[in-house]
Amino acid sequence: MLKSPPFPLSIQEINLPFLSEHLDLDIHEFVYERIGADRGMLGEIYKISVKTSTGPRQVVAKFSAPRKEALDNAKRGGTHERELRCYDELLSETPISIPKIFASWFDEDTSEYLILQEFIEFDQNVDQLHGITIAQSKLVIEEAAAMHAHWWEHSDLSESRWLPRLNDDRRRTNLTTVTKLGWDTLSEILDEGGFAYPKISGENLAERIDDMLCDLSASASTLIHSDLRADNLLFNASGDTVMIVDWQGCSFGPSTFDVTYHMIQSLSIDARRHYETELLDHYINSLHSLEHGITSDEVYELYRNSILYSLSIACAVPLINDVESPRVKELAFSMASRTLAALEDHGIAIH
Repeated sequence: MLKSPPFPLSIQEINLPFLSEHLDLDIHEFVYERIGADRGMLGEIYKISVKTSTGPRQVVAKFSAPRKEALDNAKRGGTHERELRCYDELLSETPISIPKIFASWFDEDTSEYLILQEFIEFDQNVDQLHGITIAQSKLVIEEAAAMHAHWWEHSDLSESRWLPRLNDDRRRTNLTTVTKLGWDTLSEILDEGGFAYPKISGENLAERIDDMLCDLSASASTLIHSDLRADNLLFNASGDTVMIVDWQGCSFGPSTFDVTYHMIQSLSIDARRHYETELLDHYINSLHSLEHGITSDEVYELYRNSILYSLSIACAVPLINDVESPRVKELAFSMASRTLAALEDHGIAIH
């Protein structure tokens, strides 16, 4: 159950009694280390190693990011509340793999939060900048298809007050704002990397994003993650299972929105070009295997019409993270260049 304040707002405020109570363990001591700091994630994440009478354990503590830009973004879009409520109200009955949540807290006034969750050992060689394999991508697509089929046009989602549709005012405002504020910095990063791109103002690009959100919101909808990129996917060492984390972008939207973003941002440009059709067909077949029908025409049209969303998220990366970090710049460049290549491949002009 989602808890209210007060709660620790930083790792320095975590203590033995707090951990013992909320993990239901007799903890003798603990140490922690920062993880995920170089992956453009919205939050500060720590691995906590605890010693108990029954042996060592590891858990994860995830806090809201202290940067003003990140908190402003979260308040504007309601993203922190969405992740917490999604874990609390939806994901426990969704047929996908996620970490176990031990406890979570949220402050509605400040948008600060804390999640204590299971630590998952994962393949740390997986890197969004390099791209994942096609086998790994198919695994993610199968997980997404199971979630989409389960929640397809579900009344609990369509009537939810906290889970937005794509054309929800807060979602539209948030995405258009980060696009306008982040595009100039993203353009500088593209210039530094020598990548040619259409010259467009942040204002005009934001208008295109807004039009896209409104147009796509008329499509049949389901629970979508909205950020299925490799940095939010925890593969095991053998590559045959995956857990999906970081649900701050969850929404009620068209299913192919997830698949489009995943393919563009988790694969290299060459891999996406080569396997695009195969992966889209794999998604269609995955839905059909779950006795959920969708036509190829629907999937391919939604795929093409959803590509621009990735550029909005690329704008957000240098805006809400430390742009002086080399990994942040590399991530922003990768996300933008992959999106622009996909737009060009599908003949979508953004001038």
